[in-house]
Amino acid sequence: MISKVSPHLLYQFLMLGRFASVSYSTMEIPRPTKDSTLFDFTTATQSDIDSWREVSDTVREPGMSKAVFSLQKTRLFQRAVMFAMINPQPNGAGFAGVQTVIPDCAASYADSTGLRLHARGQGQLKYWKIVLTDRDQMGSMRRYDYEQKFLLQAMSEHRFEVVDLPFSQFKAYKWGKEVPDAPPLDLVKIGSFGFQTFGGVYDDYKQQGTGSLEVDFVSFY
Repeated sequence: MISKVSPHLLYQFLMLGRFASVSYSTMEIPRPTKDSTLFDFTTATQSDIDSWREVSDTVREPGMSKAVFSLQKTRLFQRAVMFAMINPQPNGAGFAGVQTVIPDCAASYADSTGLRLHARGQGQLKYWKIVLTDRDQMGSMRRYDYEQKFLLQAMSEHRFEVVDLPFSQFKAYKWGKEVPDAPPLDLVKIGSFGFQTFGGVYDDYKQQGTGSLEVDFVSFY
């Protein structure tokens, strides 16, 4: 006997297939070693957070989205939080993000497999991406970035999850469109790192509203 699958579950299954390169886990893992850590927000200072700047769709005249990067500190823990609001255009165009200069130590991890995030999402925005930009492309309106999108899967359980993003799956994009003739990602050439969420103009899914991305650390694996 074949049971029926609801359209909602089928859609979620198909969407997960789009992120097959991304590995997830909600199990507790050991903290990364100091040598393999790119950003440790559990020990970051306000000065560290101040080095991040907003990069949102307001660089274009019709842009209406917003991102804020903040350090959350309590008596029990601290972490970084990116708050975002996506107000997309009718076609889904819209993005909100923050970026900073990547630490010099990153180049020594060019032979690593990828990036690992320990993060949690809340709100209406469940699709996010990591954005890496070559030094010679920084500040240029004609630039392309290396991006990898990921879907936060533990939001309904309000749990943190581990997201692995292989370097081999980062692709070059310019204004949301893939640049097929761009050279492959070379970590030695990367000058900036960013978190971003988006409306989904060129994707099969769309999102809008408000959400947050809480991050304990970003490391290499």
